[in-house]
Amino acid sequence: MHPVPFIISLQGALTAKLSSSSIIHNFYAGMSGIGTWAYFNDVETSSQNVLAAGTLDLKTDDVDGVSQTLIASNIMPGDTVGPETIILKNSGTLAGSSLDMSFSYIESDTSPNPIDMSADNTASIIEITTLDYDSSSLLSAVSDNNSNGYPDVYDLSSANITGLAGIGASSTKDFTIAVKLRADADKSYQSDGINITMNFILNQ
Repeated sequence: MHPVPFIISLQGALTAKLSSSSIIHNFYAGMSGIGTWAYFNDVETSSQNVLAAGTLDLKTDDVDGVSQTLIASNIMPGDTVGPETIILKNSGTLAGSSLDMSFSYIESDTSPNPIDMSADNTASIIEITTLDYDSSSLLSAVSDNNSNGYPDVYDLSSANITGLAGIGASSTKDFTIAVKLRADADKSYQSDGINITMNFILNQ
């Protein structure tokens, strides 16, 4: 089991200061009351109290780990990969308050590869056609950074997709993605490809 790590931070310190006069006053006040309540002092003990930290345990497709890889290589112009649905499950005992996503890619070419286009170039001609979380589209969160007129994997890698609705303990939500190699991709991209890695972070 690989639970999603979380940090509990205690910041600052509470300080209290009493002057010498107030300490003396409290001391004598306590002494003067001893005779009146000492014989009526009832002490109860509560034992076997257990304090345990809960867990966040995010699984993808019911498997431990928080990343999935969509293989998008050796496809033809106009071809679509997906829609691929990944089930995100919080198997822990604590509700996740929010979910963050990040995306990256690496080159994954096949051979022969007469013209080796870069991973960035290849990512720019792979359009994101579906990007849903919990039945809501996230495409509006993907800016057209390379100004080619459509959301692509290059754009997705820099998208700020954070603060999404969390996942309750023992609950699931779906993430769905589909990509398409643009029909106008020319023969320069033959045998070029990328692997897209999707990371999901569930926050307490």
